[in-house]
Amino acid sequence: MSDNKNIYQWLLRYIGYLIFSLSFGIIVTLIVSGMENIVQEKKIKEETKKEIRNVANSYKHSVKDANSDKIAAFLKNYINFVMEDKLVAVDTADGGRLNDSNLKFLFTFADEQEKIDIYMKKIYLKKTAYAIDPPDLVEGFIVTLVVLTSIILYSERKRQTLAIRKRYETETAELTRSLQKHEALALLGRMTTTLAHELKTPIATISNLIHTLPSRITDEKFTKRFIAITKEELYRTQQLIDNLLIYGKEIPDTNDEWINFDFFVGELANIIGIKILSCPKINIYGDKFYLRLLFENIMRNSLQAGSVEALIKINIPASKDEELTEVLFEDNGIGFPKDADLSELINPFVTSRSRGAGLGLFLAQKIVLAHEGILTLYRLTNGAGIRLSFPSRRIRFYV
Repeated sequence: MSDNKNIYQWLLRYIGYLIFSLSFGIIVTLIVSGMENIVQEKKIKEETKKEIRNVANSYKHSVKDANSDKIAAFLKNYINFVMEDKLVAVDTADGGRLNDSNLKFLFTFADEQEKIDIYMKKIYLKKTAYAIDPPDLVEGFIVTLVVLTSIILYSERKRQTLAIRKRYETETAELTRSLQKHEALALLGRMTTTLAHELKTPIATISNLIHTLPSRITDEKFTKRFIAITKEELYRTQQLIDNLLIYGKEIPDTNDEWINFDFFVGELANIIGIKILSCPKINIYGDKFYLRLLFENIMRNSLQAGSVEALIKINIPASKDEELTEVLFEDNGIGFPKDADLSELINPFVTSRSRGAGLGLFLAQKIVLAHEGILTLYRLTNGAGIRLSFPSRRIRFYV
């Protein structure tokens, strides 16, 4: 059924090509023939005029007493009897030329005072000048063949091009899906390795402490140390789980509110254990939960990079036309590796440290994007810098 349908469509398509080619060939034939007919008509008229003048001159030179009256009379008789199949000669009328649809004015023959209007019969012109000659038909046929061949070749070329493009798009889509699958598997492998490493350390630490605890449970110093280390390792594990939960979902909406930024940052720095040397007195409009997670990841990254202190600065736009206000976080740690691509460090599960899941900066960027901002990294002489560019409408100063 499908083959019959394809054959039917093929026949219709090529019949359409043939009809178009024939139409084009006929039009070209008519145009060429019409131009040739105009040239032929002009030629017939000039030859006829020349013949009439030659007849008049012959009569004038052969008859001794020929005058204008006799010449005009002779010429009228000659035309109306000898050339009656193609010409009509009449005396020039004061009212103008004849109004006859079968005649076409040729010229006015004048000899002194006598004038004769000479008309050519349209039926004669039609037979001699307006007939379509066999060469015209051959030209039309050739044009039809050329057009038909050109259309078929163009159609086939276009069909082949579309088939190649479709095959290319299909293969590209398959390769893209395969690449995405391999990238997903590679990312899954990196994530599994990172999680195994990150979870193994706190679990092993807590396990060793638990095994040692029964024999040293009366040692107050040991128990305090046990509690502190256990809390720290459990906190690291909890943070890793929280980061993974954020990594695995989008942040389409935020519950934004105006937050006292310096108080918010100071409180968070005390918990994490990093000293903030300076912080601008601003309010920031955003989601408190996500902004806390944002600066918590930034501060913990700094702490793990050997920082003990950091400062937060703000770059105010030079003009009202600039839409972004920059919040700069700069620490005094070891900084980013010199050979590291800073844009790569933001990708998930990419880290320059021996410990760390490589999710901190990625999640920080994700949270900044959810607040319509941009996160970029930059190097310092001593330390590292993180630039958070927020829309200016989300930042306001207070005294």
